[in-house]
Amino acid sequence: MAMKKTVIVDAPGKVNLALDVTGKRPDGYHTIDTIMQAVDLCDTVTISRMSGKGIYISCDRQMIPCDETNYAHIAARKFFERFGQPDTAISIDIQKRIPVQAGLAGGSADAAGVLVGLNALFGTGADRGTLCEIGVQVGADVPFCIVGGTQRARGIGNEFTPLPPLPACHILIAKPGPGMSTPESYRRYDERGVKRRPDMPALLRQLEAGELRAFARGMVNVLEEVADLPEIPFLRERMCEAGALGALMSGSGSAVFGIFEDRGPAKHCMRRLYSHAEAVFLSRAVTYGAVVLDLLDREP
Repeated sequence: MAMKKTVIVDAPGKVNLALDVTGKRPDGYHTIDTIMQAVDLCDTVTISRMSGKGIYISCDRQMIPCDETNYAHIAARKFFERFGQPDTAISIDIQKRIPVQAGLAGGSADAAGVLVGLNALFGTGADRGTLCEIGVQVGADVPFCIVGGTQRARGIGNEFTPLPPLPACHILIAKPGPGMSTPESYRRYDERGVKRRPDMPALLRQLEAGELRAFARGMVNVLEEVADLPEIPFLRERMCEAGALGALMSGSGSAVFGIFEDRGPAKHCMRRLYSHAEAVFLSRAVTYGAVVLDLLDREP
């Protein structure tokens, strides 16, 4: 069989349907309890073998660094540290759709796409658990972006409990102009604390029972309280006025998402938000993480 030269991977982003901070480790990482949901807002990661040696990154977004600091580059280095360096160069091209500094795991999705893609391209045969072990060395959200679906994540976000899928709905995502730095978000949390936390047992019961309305009403993200961006409550209120069952900031922000039962009100709200946000997407929940779309015997 001919050696495969190129792999194309779909790398879904995520939203946090609830997020609580439960502590802080000696290494500075915060421990969390969160319900994470993969969405069909995906980056496309294309990896090709080339002559020579090295890891080369390209991206269709100018503001994305294409150097050793890119999560995709780090993921490739960690993969080769684990499985051995190939006698070839690797080019990684990233088509970005997931906004940056949004709490949607854009960089982590790309890293997950690289790990899943390299595993397929080189026939390494690593299972998902092994890829997650490598992924957590890159970033806390990378293991989830490998696993996908609906998961309760604890620890630093890498200890998973699979949950029943989110009942059928439409997820409207709006990213305001200003972004949020994850370290800054957690620093504010440490300084101020918060008044309201998610009732995780109730949310898990509602998800189990398929009670979408009650679940959406109970969504809480403790980092939203310390976000200090007026665009976040503005977007959340516009979504709820338009018929969202609930709306919330995702992760450390700054993207806001709303859960809609029907597509019509979600699309109407999406059109109204175009002038108030940097990017707006209408998405659906998906049951998978980074997934190989194609393996080719040539460069695409």
